[in-house]
Amino acid sequence: MHIVIIPSWYSNEKNIVLGSFFKEQALALQDSGEEVTICYNEIFPIYDYKGLKYIIGKSVVFNREDNLDIYRYRGINYLLHNHRRFKMFANRINHVINRIIRDKGKIDVLHFHSCYWAGVCAPYVKEKFNIPYVLTEHTGITYSSRIKKSYMKYIKSAYDNADRLLSVSNFLKGEMSKISNNGIDVLPNFLDGNKFRIIDDEDRYENKVVFFSLAFLVEGKGFSELIDSCKILVDRGYDFILEIGGDGYLRDDLESKVREYNLSKYVKFLGILTRDEVIRTMNRCDVFILASSYETFGVVYIEALACGKPIIGIKNGGAEEIIKEDVGIILNNNKKDNVVYAMEKMILNYHKYNKETIRDYFVNNFEKSIIIDRLKDVYRACLEK
Repeated sequence: MHIVIIPSWYSNEKNIVLGSFFKEQALALQDSGEEVTICYNEIFPIYDYKGLKYIIGKSVVFNREDNLDIYRYRGINYLLHNHRRFKMFANRINHVINRIIRDKGKIDVLHFHSCYWAGVCAPYVKEKFNIPYVLTEHTGITYSSRIKKSYMKYIKSAYDNADRLLSVSNFLKGEMSKISNNGIDVLPNFLDGNKFRIIDDEDRYENKVVFFSLAFLVEGKGFSELIDSCKILVDRGYDFILEIGGDGYLRDDLESKVREYNLSKYVKFLGILTRDEVIRTMNRCDVFILASSYETFGVVYIEALACGKPIIGIKNGGAEEIIKEDVGIILNNNKKDNVVYAMEKMILNYHKYNKETIRDYFVNNFEKSIIIDRLKDVYRACLEK
């Protein structure tokens, strides 16, 4: 099969790790013997001078990146928050697909990732090319502050017209079923267990329990509550390290809070991490923690499982479908009393978790070979319709 993957976000010059999962899925499909091409509508803000040069120069750019064929339409988003941009985006994707067909021949299946914003273009593209499409939803729609009511009919159309509609979790499936009556299958995200694995890391803090958290440093991810909890634990006399990976608009505020609480000895900000750095840092920790209040899935949880690490998570939609009793602690909310309880319990008992048991749970549920086989069955079903 020739599969064209159309992600809503992808690696770019400013953020090379953006869309890492889409890239890894494409590589896994390619390794399984399928022909895979990435089609990405790379949007520049109207005030970005880099975007202006693409209006004058070539809009469609082809590169071989990370052993994948990538076609990018690079252009300005001059309609900003107007729903008319969906048709404009669709025209750009159509332009790229014409180029792909010219270069590589027939496309069997299109796979759109997330309605926000690639997926809303899917019905336009299907009408023009008569190619079946799969749409996987990764982000919540109902509670998103960025999605206007006027967008919903376009999202519903994308869901309704999908030949196969997928969700990464049962929680997200529940949200999607309120929008569309189309059948929805749950296909969780995966990891390559050959990359994310248990490593005996020599670069460890001596005689300290190490927590690791990884996410965008934005509202809702629970980092303020996590730092408040660290203050309480330090006041109780516990000595530990919390390493925080990621970046975002709250970083300055969070770093200020750490200084205010005199926690610089205990809380370390690592910034944006490459995938290899995530693997090393995950293996260096004793416990992974994410106090996020809303997740549709949470790839970081299965990254921790693959490395044999117990997890502290919150009932946030995605976490409770992943974190079971023998692999971690799941809390009802991220109030600091709850987080303190869980961190304290882990400091005293983390060594009782069996890393091989945790790893086996990952292999049996989220290893790439299992999920890729299921995804290929989805593609075949589209072709048999």
